[in-house]
Amino acid sequence: MKMNKNITNLIEAALGGLDNLGFQLDTMGVTSQVNRHTLIGLVMAEQKHLEGELDSIKARASNAQVKVDRTINRIEGFVNNSIDIALTPAKTTINTVKGFLGK
Repeated sequence: MKMNKNITNLIEAALGGLDNLGFQLDTMGVTSQVNRHTLIGLVMAEQKHLEGELDSIKARASNAQVKVDRTINRIEGFVNNSIDIALTPAKTTINTVKGFLGK
């Protein structure tokens, strides 16, 4: 609990210093855009930008996963078809022999 209070006090001191800096700049006529509200707005805008970038990365990763899954399925199908084709002569021979023996 004491750690949270220390952090809160530190943040308040930093924001107070930022407000003081903004006031001093405003009195000199340099800018009136330095204060805690513009800082918070900037942080929130960057947070949304970061969230958008993370969503984009997740979408690209998901798309890549789908492509990998499709490729694996195609390869499995190719291997299964190749095995069936390779075993067809043996199956035909076995069935022919069974036919002769069954008669």
